[in-house]
Amino acid sequence: MPNIEYLENPLETEELFERLSAPVRNWFRDKFPDFTRPQKLAIPSIMSGDHLLLCSPTGSGKTLTAFLTVIDRLVRLALEGDLENRVYCVYISPIKALANDIQRNLIQPLSEISEKYLPDRAQEIKVGLRTGDTTQSERQKMLRNPPHIMITTPESLAIAIASPKFQPIVSEVEYMIIDELHSLVPTKRGVHMSLTLSFLDTLLKRPVQRIGISATMEPLETVAEYLVASDDRESRGENQGVKIAKISGSRELDLDILITHPKFSDVPVMKILESNVEAIADLIAAHTTTLVFANTRKMTETIVQKLRPFLGELVAGHHGSMDKKIRLDVERKLKYGHLRAVVTSSSLEMGIDIGSVDLVIQVGSPGDIATALQRIGRAGHHVGGIPRARFLPSSVDDLLELAALQAAIQTGDMDRLDFPENCLDVVAQFMIGLVIINDIDMDEAYEIVVNAWSYRNFEYDDFIEVLDMLEDERRIWIDWEENIYGKRGYTRMIYYTNVGTIAPDNSYLVFNAEGSILGQLSSSFVANLRQGDVILLGGSTYRVTNIQGTRVNVTSVTGYRPTVPSWSGEARSRSRELSSALLDLTGNCITAIRRELDSRSFLQEAYGMSEDVAITISRHIEEHSADSFQVPDPTRILVEQIISSGHPTYLITTCRGRGFNTALGYFMAGLAESAGIVVIEMSFDENGLLLRTSREVDPGEMYQAFRSNDHIEVIERYLIGTQVFEKRFREVAGRSMIIPKRIGADEISPQQFQQKADALLKKHKSIDESLLMREAKNEILYGDIDVKGLNQFLQACIDGDARIVHSRVSVPSRLGMSLYMSAFEDLMAMKTRAFLVKDIDSAVLERLLGRRSLATELSKDELSKYYNDKAPVPKSANDLYKLMSRGGGLDRSFANPLYKEKLEGIELETIRGWVEELCQLGKITKLDKTGNEVLDGKWFSPYMAEVHGTLGVLSNLDSSESDDLRNLDVSDLSFEIALEFDSTKPIKSKTMYLLDPHEALRVKLIELLGSEGPQTGDDLEARLPFSRKILDRIVHELEMRNVLSVGFFTQTEEAEYILKVDEHRITGGKEEVVEYRWVQNLVMEKSFQQYEDIFEAFDNHIMIQKQQELLYRVNDFRFSDWKDLQNDSDVVMGRLLHNRIGYTVKSNLPTILGLKPDPWIGPMEEELLSRVREGENVTRLEIMEHYPKGDEHRQLQRDLKNALSNLERQLIIAKQFEEVAGRRRRLSLFHRVYGVYDPLDFKSALADMVRRMGPVKTNTLRFYMTRSFEEMTIALNELEEEGKISKVTALVPEPEDFYCAPDEVELLQTPRREDRALRILTQSDPYVSRFIWEVRSTLDRGWYLPVFKGVDPVGKVLMFKVNDYLEVKDIQIPIAYIEEFCNEFEKLLANHSDQLIDVAVLSNVNGEPVSSLEGTVLDELTRIGFKPAGDRLIRGGVVDPKPMEIAERALFHRHNLHQNTRLENELTALKGVREVRDDFALRGRCDIYRVDLKSMASAHRLHQGTNLRSHRVWATYEHFQRLLTIRGVEPDETLLDVLEFFSTNSDPNLYKDRYALTQSQFRKIIQPLIRTGHLVQDFRGGFRTVTKLEVDDWIEYRKEYLRELVMDFPIITLKRLLSLAGTPFKPEEIGAVLHEFEQDGTLIKGFLIKDLHEVCWGRKELLEEAKSIPPMRDFVLPPSDPLAPYFSGVLKEKFGFGSAYIVFKNAEPVGAFKANTRNKMIEVKDYEGKEEAWRIVKEFAWEHQMPLHTELRIGGKKLK
Repeated sequence: MPNIEYLENPLETEELFERLSAPVRNWFRDKFPDFTRPQKLAIPSIMSGDHLLLCSPTGSGKTLTAFLTVIDRLVRLALEGDLENRVYCVYISPIKALANDIQRNLIQPLSEISEKYLPDRAQEIKVGLRTGDTTQSERQKMLRNPPHIMITTPESLAIAIASPKFQPIVSEVEYMIIDELHSLVPTKRGVHMSLTLSFLDTLLKRPVQRIGISATMEPLETVAEYLVASDDRESRGENQGVKIAKISGSRELDLDILITHPKFSDVPVMKILESNVEAIADLIAAHTTTLVFANTRKMTETIVQKLRPFLGELVAGHHGSMDKKIRLDVERKLKYGHLRAVVTSSSLEMGIDIGSVDLVIQVGSPGDIATALQRIGRAGHHVGGIPRARFLPSSVDDLLELAALQAAIQTGDMDRLDFPENCLDVVAQFMIGLVIINDIDMDEAYEIVVNAWSYRNFEYDDFIEVLDMLEDERRIWIDWEENIYGKRGYTRMIYYTNVGTIAPDNSYLVFNAEGSILGQLSSSFVANLRQGDVILLGGSTYRVTNIQGTRVNVTSVTGYRPTVPSWSGEARSRSRELSSALLDLTGNCITAIRRELDSRSFLQEAYGMSEDVAITISRHIEEHSADSFQVPDPTRILVEQIISSGHPTYLITTCRGRGFNTALGYFMAGLAESAGIVVIEMSFDENGLLLRTSREVDPGEMYQAFRSNDHIEVIERYLIGTQVFEKRFREVAGRSMIIPKRIGADEISPQQFQQKADALLKKHKSIDESLLMREAKNEILYGDIDVKGLNQFLQACIDGDARIVHSRVSVPSRLGMSLYMSAFEDLMAMKTRAFLVKDIDSAVLERLLGRRSLATELSKDELSKYYNDKAPVPKSANDLYKLMSRGGGLDRSFANPLYKEKLEGIELETIRGWVEELCQLGKITKLDKTGNEVLDGKWFSPYMAEVHGTLGVLSNLDSSESDDLRNLDVSDLSFEIALEFDSTKPIKSKTMYLLDPHEALRVKLIELLGSEGPQTGDDLEARLPFSRKILDRIVHELEMRNVLSVGFFTQTEEAEYILKVDEHRITGGKEEVVEYRWVQNLVMEKSFQQYEDIFEAFDNHIMIQKQQELLYRVNDFRFSDWKDLQNDSDVVMGRLLHNRIGYTVKSNLPTILGLKPDPWIGPMEEELLSRVREGENVTRLEIMEHYPKGDEHRQLQRDLKNALSNLERQLIIAKQFEEVAGRRRRLSLFHRVYGVYDPLDFKSALADMVRRMGPVKTNTLRFYMTRSFEEMTIALNELEEEGKISKVTALVPEPEDFYCAPDEVELLQTPRREDRALRILTQSDPYVSRFIWEVRSTLDRGWYLPVFKGVDPVGKVLMFKVNDYLEVKDIQIPIAYIEEFCNEFEKLLANHSDQLIDVAVLSNVNGEPVSSLEGTVLDELTRIGFKPAGDRLIRGGVVDPKPMEIAERALFHRHNLHQNTRLENELTALKGVREVRDDFALRGRCDIYRVDLKSMASAHRLHQGTNLRSHRVWATYEHFQRLLTIRGVEPDETLLDVLEFFSTNSDPNLYKDRYALTQSQFRKIIQPLIRTGHLVQDFRGGFRTVTKLEVDDWIEYRKEYLRELVMDFPIITLKRLLSLAGTPFKPEEIGAVLHEFEQDGTLIKGFLIKDLHEVCWGRKELLEEAKSIPPMRDFVLPPSDPLAPYFSGVLKEKFGFGSAYIVFKNAEPVGAFKANTRNKMIEVKDYEGKEEAWRIVKEFAWEHQMPLHTELRIGGKKLK
């Protein structure tokens, strides 16, 4: 144990000055008036070389205290010229932002000292930053030129010291400064850092001096031990000591609690928030700079949004979810006074210097004393400043906590930190890190671990178990004989990309149907959600429609009980010390009340509270004492059993924090479950817990379980089944690197991570003493929940010093009511609340709600009158027609039972006459031959006759097994309607085939509900001849589409269905509304208007993003036209609407520019813009060519890149494209927009957008412009007043305004027959994107092509382009639409064929394998070209797969690598290849190899040049001529003289002498010509100009080159040919050529290889010959072999290498390795593959007569 000594005697100022060097002393005198007390205490100790722990308040100059000695030492060395090129000081910061800030604040003092106080001869003192954001090039520069002071984070330091290149530069570190220790030590991050420091100590040549810094921390002695634990001086017999400089936290503070609403105790939380925001705005206005702390990111955003109307852009938000650049910009603006206020969560509470802040506002309680002090300290952060803070409570419970917090701060109380120890997951990660570079002895590794403070008591058995687990999970190998272990395979990549202990944020965002974010749900909560579940969120109920990626898509529903209980999440628990202060406060208050003292005066006098605060708290406690004379205090908790609930409900009030309450809840729940009692609900807050069970629980049983020492086992048994355990297990598994979140650059999705974690959890639940299970339990028991506090309380109960007070009540007492009400408060916002009546006793209900409330105040008779009044009493034929359109039609006797009252008193003959008149007008018709007696002979309008005829026929079918009418095959079913009449008798009829059954039932339901009013599910089932499953499905869909609502209207027990429009009117809605479906129909009609050409389409569609968008909008459009559109001179691409990238025509630019604000053009942007002149398109290279490059100008290049991006983002410039011969990619050109196209004024542009897009919502419009929402709203109102646009209202589901052209209003108020065409669209289609959330809610998650029938999404196609074919995973389409779908699908596939994707593979239809298809579906798919092929259907291509081994056997046989075709010697081998890179590539092709390549080059007059894959190769001059001809690239005009010179000369020295060039200058000139193939070198090193061949048809010449290439390959894919052919060939060209080869019989195409789901082209004869070729020998293919590009994909996918030697066994790649071949030795540096493949590597080395050397191991065995 180190000797700990508190420093008490500060050094006098002058004496301290004397200890400093003159430059530092003079700088300090000029900069500061005096040293602070912490500086006077700590600096002398640091100068003496002592380890030091400095604990002082924020603003006392801690950082400078730590750095001043370091600066002084470095300045002295700099003056003497003794400053070495190494790191003297490492500064560790817990957050990157703090590190960035410290760097700025450290560089400033150093630069000031250097500029003003140091002579020129002094050496420069360098400061470097190494964090996760540091680029690789900057890290390399740091290795070459180390900084003297290195600033880093714990994770970056762990990675750095694992590098053998980095270890030497930190081996002589003298100072280690660890800042903000209080945020590190109590977390696993601190545990990890203790291990890192222990490892660092093994690298040091001498002990390092450690300096720890923090503002608030207890217990200090433990932290001091942590700081110096791994310093081994004590173990060497030397004295080990640490000094503590503690400055009292009791500092003058200006604190106050403000109550912002006169009825604070009685108003809702949202009202309090509004009052708080107004108070915050006033406080900000009264101060220069204000920092507002909220407790969550969501609250941060909410407050910023609500402050904007008061402060505009003078307020900003700052939290961890924001982009780093935005955060840094906010910090900078705040520091320099450009902002009046910043609202933050926790990201600014640590020591980031943000300049002068004169006020801190804390909204709500921060939860602990340390956080409060840290936040308060941000005000008056400068030395001597008095922090000013104001607390704004958000509820009465919050007020109590803030009052206790203020009292704790005033009395100097401090949170005591708990320190995690022996964490198994962290040590597992660290043990992987130890062997990333080299193997290590296990005992040595154990020694490093136990030297860390956090593992000083770590058992060796646990250490070995961790090693065993890592070996089982294949992260390491172990050699037990040699007592060493090392890394496996991808472990290095996993370690570098997953190092650290911060748990990833796996929360899911919740989106509504409009795409707005509603909130977040934890991943463990989402894991239990299923489609259709109803959840409570933010005061509303939502049905989960699907879970997509990290998003939960929901739709608003009403009248449904939540099917999944809400989960409280992982809010930080209130600290024990603050809970203790709260218990003291409530205890003192209740004591005063019991003694009949004035508690208000007591609170004002004893606690120093304001009058308002004292009155509110006293009233709250008094109300509690009126309900219950008991109050929670340090010796008592209350258990109130609510007898008015249906199930036993226990409200336990403790006021001890969420951690204690959770532990107590788990204990009680565990006891209940062990007794067979089901726990129905359990929720917690800081003051108590709510437990609902199936039977009564005796709280007294806790005593017995505690006495028998079973309580931990009870808690553990229960928590294993909780969501929090699953979450912690996932984190532990991730932290242990058993399930990494990333592998290299690839991030594992939350779904994949969760699936792997679930499988791992299942596996480990069956393992006795699983380390991961044990660690997850420990993390919960000693981190998430307060088991320690529970133990203490139960022990006190057993000792008689504390007790549990159990009482039975009908209504909870005041202190517990907030938790009890929170179970119902979300339902308060709902229009329909009938479920509350069933769940809550009337006494509680009265307190919560006042009375039962239906959705409408109308009585049943009034509702009946409302619906009756919808239809007029008929006075004419037209009135009768209106009556019939309301529902039901007329029966054979001209009666309508629904409107019997309205027809009473009208003569039958009159009605007959009206019917006859309507018949002759064709407005009504008669239905027949439906097979339904009720319907046959009835009169309807023609459309409703089709609807009823369809339903009548369907009613005769057995649909009981189906839950969707669309799955029925109704293609041959029909009925009849009358066409001509004699009077009212039909004389001519027409056979009608059935409508879409689904549509027919939808229309009927809407008609029924619109005419008859609210109906329950039972009512609908009784009225309609269809199963409940079918009705429920369509009702659910109509609800999702905002057509129906669910509610309680007529005192029914079951919820009723009602039309949304009717609900709006009968519940008091004032707006006149139109049907939302009519809005959608008009949008669809405009969106899919047909145009004759593409450019006409731009009149309404201002932007096009993808080719498929034009398929249904332009007549005869083909995908092959898309490329022509992109290259058209009138088309530009850029960030158009709301920064989305798309294509438009130049004539649309004024409108688009009008929707954007005036651009901001900085000096650099202006300079770049000057290079893009009007009418002259330029490339990026031409813009940037005049600026210097290289490492020293990297910042300039970065600034230029950002400036160019800024020009693009603001549409100051756009892009146009141009095809250039010889380039694989088209040429991208910048086109000037700014100053060339005059923007419309904003209102005109907005009116134009509404004309094109309308009807459109305001929220939708804002995604098409970059103006502020307020500006857009004002402009819309003005345009409406001017009559340029109109506004209608629809229910979506609440009233929403839609803007449209004035002439469109009438269209929206008149029902019209819908366009029911079927279309296969994309999710980004302009129409689909307008309703994307409704689409995804209907069609589930994932990426797919949605299929629309009219406005309804009815199906989807899961289709992806995979390599060279279309993989159709599933087609989900109702059977009723299959014929129409296949017609459209055939068109889509034909368009893909235009782009040479003419093979499609179909696996499933409606979730069923295609092998089980039969009947109509199979017939239709066959009709459009699909053919069965095993378990798939394939359209296009040959299906005759061969084994891969056969194909590769033929490949190697053809390329002289097979033992039967190897050539005699190296000379014949050289003739057999067109080009060769080195000897390795030739050696495998011949039996005898005597002469090396360079010698043969001389004999055969070979040249060396660049091939089409940019490799340097040897070949004949004629070959290089051919390659240059294929390239078709002209030389740089400025280098023509070089080519001219080397066309007659070859000696480079002559050229250098003529132009006086150095070798490097000459190399820079010729390298571009060598790269483009215009120059080659001969075997003597001379140069020769390559001349192009004259060819008649350049395109044909290139094609024939490819033909020669493919002739030697039995099979080839487009990717492989692209890799072999090289960069001059574009994928489109190669695809077209392969298509030609297929047409002319050169190649066959299809699925030619078994188990290779990839379209191949092949030589049929080669594949046939392959059957007779003997098996292939084992061999190694070097990376320089001409065949290497052919296997590049396999190499990367199978072995993770970009370029390497591939080991083949029986023609199958079984291994790969990287090697150096210098010094005539093969030194293997990295190896992946099977152990038996090593034999082949050894044979390869022997064949090449080169020794083989490696230090690698496979499975723990050293390779030999």
